[in-house]
Amino acid sequence: MSTRSIAFYGKGGIGKTTIAANLSAALAGGGQRVLHVGCDPKHDSCYQLVDRREVRTVMDALQAADGNPLTREQLVMRGRVGVDCIETGGPEAGVGCAGRGITKMFEVLSEVRLVFDDYDTVVFDVLGDVVCGGFAAPMRLGHAREVYIVVSGEVMAMWAANNIARAVVRYQRSGVALGGLIANLRNVPGELDTLARFSDALGAPLLPPIPRDDTNSLAERVAKTVMEHAPESAAADAYRRLFARIAQTTPATCVTPTPMDDNGFEAFLSNVRSGATA
Repeated sequence: MSTRSIAFYGKGGIGKTTIAANLSAALAGGGQRVLHVGCDPKHDSCYQLVDRREVRTVMDALQAADGNPLTREQLVMRGRVGVDCIETGGPEAGVGCAGRGITKMFEVLSEVRLVFDDYDTVVFDVLGDVVCGGFAAPMRLGHAREVYIVVSGEVMAMWAANNIARAVVRYQRSGVALGGLIANLRNVPGELDTLARFSDALGAPLLPPIPRDDTNSLAERVAKTVMEHAPESAAADAYRRLFARIAQTTPATCVTPTPMDDNGFEAFLSNVRSGATA
């Protein structure tokens, strides 16, 4: 069976890391071999999977190696729930290029012959939007073939999602397709109806939503996933419904989206507003 590669994209702060970490934990709990790859200079993707004191990054390892070859053991961290983890890391705030750091990480993984095929599923948690080619590297280089866009009913979240859909179209020749939109709800008025219209406009499935729930914040405070910290909670049940739908996704059900241009997006918002006041 071939390795499944899943990437989570979306606006900064939309909840990609929480969803990605919970998915990795759930898959590992089900017996899968899982690699979780944090693609962010903040190196915070694995904090819910690895003891914070043990977190190390690819960029730090490169600097410490001072030109010497790296090993798999220097790059891969073993998480509490059996997830193998990699954090890209990157420059300090205001210095260097984070996108270049992501591209460099893939070069390093290739050099140490870290083979994604050793895993059942590889989960990529990618920072922010894809205005930078480095941020799109998992798609551009053909590593992440199944993309999920995390979105809410907030305008800027949908704006970012539409831009990410453009990147999916751009890199479809690399085998990239859209598995669907994940509604991480923010309690915006008419949110699910707005997102249903948005998914129709993009020609993309809208997956089971994640309701706003304080259990997520409580789990993050103790650096654990909801699946580990509160497995019987309503929040954990919401993740299970979402992950069951993702488990049913196949290459045949993934789509090439139909993103809107800027004028089309403004027209979409105008239609949503008029529909909300009708």
